[in-house]
Amino acid sequence: MSHKFFVPGEQIVNNKVTITGSDVSHIRTVLRLKAGESIQIISDSDKLFTVRLVEVQAREIQGEIIASEKFDIESPLAVHLGQALTKGNKFDVILRKSVELGVCSITALTTERCVIKTHQVENKIRRWKKIALESCKQCGRTRVPRVEEGVENLETFCRKNNDRDLKLIFWEMEEKVSLKNLKPDPIPRSVAVLIGPEGGFSPPEIEKTREYGFQTVSLGPRILRAETAPVVALALLQALWGDL
Repeated sequence: MSHKFFVPGEQIVNNKVTITGSDVSHIRTVLRLKAGESIQIISDSDKLFTVRLVEVQAREIQGEIIASEKFDIESPLAVHLGQALTKGNKFDVILRKSVELGVCSITALTTERCVIKTHQVENKIRRWKKIALESCKQCGRTRVPRVEEGVENLETFCRKNNDRDLKLIFWEMEEKVSLKNLKPDPIPRSVAVLIGPEGGFSPPEIEKTREYGFQTVSLGPRILRAETAPVVALALLQALWGDL
């Protein structure tokens, strides 16, 4: 089986592939591949490319596409996650797991009960984009989920996602409605999801999201940790209407 690597679309031009970054060291020093040998390339398309290495240098590898085949493991359900800021490195963990579970976009949110403030995470956006890319490589996805450039408030997220097929806010105070109770018709192809911080959403925030058509949903009788809730929610959504 050939080794697979993710290469951004802009680094593939006229069947010529340029590989940079940490993958260069992996190909050269770990796999010890030489010019003339082949690897497989995943890009932001629905194709899997077989690439023959042409030049293997210290900082850059050049290759040429010699074959391609249909390859798309993206979920048919586009999930747009609005995740409230969390303490420590929890947001990093949530981001990695969300990418593995097929999320389409991730937006960091500031909410009433967030302990972390917006100015404390402005320099983390670049790192989050890198985490999304690395997670995408690890799980073999063909598209890198979008990490929004800034931290948004709840109303901005609701407004930007107003046209999704389904809009859900997971809330520990919801006791009657769970995902298994929902019977959307037709089957949703896009869903906006809101997950709160360690202290959850406040009642006024819940009412505000309801004004935008968001429905409160329970994740069961137990209180889940902030980093557990999005993983459970995404897994259930993919099992219901996605590809799990």
